[in-house]
Amino acid sequence: MKKKDVKKLLKENPEFESWLKKDDSRISAIKANPSSARELYQRWNTSKKTFDFRTITEKTARARDMLGNVQSIMELVNEYAKKEGRS
Repeated sequence: MKKKDVKKLLKENPEFESWLKKDDSRISAIKANPSSARELYQRWNTSKKTFDFRTITEKTARARDMLGNVQSIMELVNEYAKKEGRS
């Protein structure tokens, strides 16, 4: 891969670029040998497909909290509607 192709790859895949920046050895490998970018991209793409249970757990907890809040609001609306219906 040429430097021009590496720049294009990084521009098209900002997540890949941020993954590279997390480890200085990856950046130095690409600088020393731009053709290694393809191998690193394949490795990143494969690792991306594996599940990250920590983030899934965090997202699930946030969704549970949001649904709990919505449920509380709906209960308040229901109570208000019952009171208004009696008056």
